[in-house]
Amino acid sequence: MADARPRHIQKGVKVSLVVFIALCVCITAHASSSMRFENASTYLDDGVYYLDAFARLELGEEPEKALMNGVELHFLVEVVVARHRRWWVDTPIIERRLRYKLYFYELTRHYRIVNLQTGESKNYRGLVAALRFLGQINRFALIEASRIKASKRYTARIDVSLDTTRLPGPLAAQAIISDDWNLQSEEFQWSLN
Repeated sequence: MADARPRHIQKGVKVSLVVFIALCVCITAHASSSMRFENASTYLDDGVYYLDAFARLELGEEPEKALMNGVELHFLVEVVVARHRRWWVDTPIIERRLRYKLYFYELTRHYRIVNLQTGESKNYRGLVAALRFLGQINRFALIEASRIKASKRYTARIDVSLDTTRLPGPLAAQAIISDDWNLQSEEFQWSLN
């Protein structure tokens, strides 16, 4: 009877170790799909603050499989400029959203990205090139300099996410419960002025 307890404890440790390893594998598998901004900055030109940013985007197995099977993927980039307040919550003065659609043409074997604000579209032969383009923002007119007071401090923040609300019904339901579809960058923040 005295040996049963140590074996029970050993068994519990083994089970815990197996669960820990399984969690590590799941986290590593989930890390294969990621979105993160590597840099973002603003500059003043002719009375307007412009935004340049770059995000590294990787879809992961499930979203890529859906894309290859004709599902359109919608992406949302959100940019906020806020006035910094020392003793209170920062006050947003502008919020901008950029929407993009990515889809795959099976017949011609190319990817197309459509800017949903302007209607402009661009084709790519490979998914990596399409995602690289999707992650780049160049000379985006963000806010007029006249709205920025020199005596105040302002911060800007940006993030990008896969808009799962635009997925077809069965995938939208799956996206609610599956981490494979939870593609969102952490917020990237910097000082505007």
